[in-house]
Amino acid sequence: MEWTNEKPWQGLGVEIASHLSAREMSVKLQLDWEVVKTPSQRPKSPANQETFRFFKAYVEAADLRIESIGSLDDGRIIWALVPLNEDFSLVDIDPVKGYLLMASRHENRQSVEILFLTVREVGHNMLQVPVKVRSTLKNIFRKQFTNTFPFLNQIPQKFDDAMNKKARDAIEAGRKAISAFASDAGRLANHKVDDQTALRYFFDVFQPDVSSATPVIGEKEIEEKADDKTRNAVEALKNAPGQELETAHQTAWGLLNAVTYTVDHHLGKNPDSRLRQAWFGTNAKTKKRAFELALELL
Repeated sequence: MEWTNEKPWQGLGVEIASHLSAREMSVKLQLDWEVVKTPSQRPKSPANQETFRFFKAYVEAADLRIESIGSLDDGRIIWALVPLNEDFSLVDIDPVKGYLLMASRHENRQSVEILFLTVREVGHNMLQVPVKVRSTLKNIFRKQFTNTFPFLNQIPQKFDDAMNKKARDAIEAGRKAISAFASDAGRLANHKVDDQTALRYFFDVFQPDVSSATPVIGEKEIEEKADDKTRNAVEALKNAPGQELETAHQTAWGLLNAVTYTVDHHLGKNPDSRLRQAWFGTNAKTKKRAFELALELL
């Protein structure tokens, strides 16, 4: 198995300079989705420009800057990653950064999703942090159709004081959630685990039915009953980037990161599907389950 220290979104987006306007960002990436069902008529959507304007206004309300933007699923999902400047380091050797992830899907262009992530710098594996704020926002910059010519409302929108406050409050809630996660991460890094606990944990994450029916799990059970996901996680526990660190070696933090690294770097048919599933799909739920199970070990 090949181990990499690349960012999972590398190649699916670009890093941007903070001075770029929303229009420049949109043009630079050329992310406008073309309707492929009618090859002879491929109208391009202006929604990306409007959405990037919304992303930019939202984060600037909290004095933040977009670091990377990109697309998934042939441009049907566009996204932006924003550093929250809410970072921590375990034992000063294992740094973790906090991010805001914003995304918009073309099937529902009026909505913008906001998620909060932690990214472990060693290995660049990610974990979504639950935050008690609305996970979707109305994209007020999206132009509305009217009943009269020219049929498209051209009135420019901007954030008012109330919307700026909502953005600042949501981002502050995200920062607090990441701070709370830092405490949990510290406890996981201080909790030692043995080989039996580690193998049982991986089965609990990926194959709970097998785990509940298997009294003892060892190398024999890995050989006979483990699927590819479980095998990859066992291998990641030993060889993935950062697993040799004091914080991860034979610890619950190491178990969690073996799962998140496996999901982010090895599951999925290609980098696009891997990232979509890690952020929005079933694999995001797998990582959530892995975190909950890791906490149960404490």
